[in-house]
Amino acid sequence: MRKTRTALTVLALSAAALTGTTTGAAATDNFSTSRAAAAPCTVPDAFCATSGSGDQLVLHCGESALMPWSGVGYWDNRLPGGGIVKMVDYYGSVNHVAPADSGPTEINWSLVRALRTYC
Repeated sequence: MRKTRTALTVLALSAAALTGTTTGAAATDNFSTSRAAAAPCTVPDAFCATSGSGDQLVLHCGESALMPWSGVGYWDNRLPGGGIVKMVDYYGSVNHVAPADSGPTEINWSLVRALRTYC
């Protein structure tokens, strides 16, 4: 009986510790002040795609890339000479164009398969 009571106490304390950790992490994860929103592209003459967790993908003129993540994020277009970025969906259709000198703009990366810059 004593071993059972000790095991239940340890389990309850572990659950409380996990709950406290989860609650603390959630309280500090505010998307309106996320790294993505707070840190737009800082690379001159580039296009930056940013994930919701703050990972960045930087493209220069004439480059393309597959989108490495999904979910909400941001883009910021600072390509030179009026450069634009075409965002292609999983069917190969252009579903969005990032105009010259624009952003940061929120986007759902789940709808984007690839990016291609045009300068």
